[in-house]
Amino acid sequence: AKQFLLDMSPAGRQVHFKAMRKLAAEHPSEKVGEEIRKLYSWNNEEDKLINN
Repeated sequence: AKQFLLDMSPAGRQVHFKAMRKLAAEHPSEKVGEEIRKLYSWNNEEDKLINN
């Protein structure tokens, strides 16, 4: 817990946290999810493949 609090403090600059978020954002499932979300009708376009 102490290491987490240090990392999240201004002095720790969230280096580990930001690195882990970057790795997670680059995961292939995130890229696929981004493409799938574009297909849903909640994007307010009529020609979407998936309509709710």
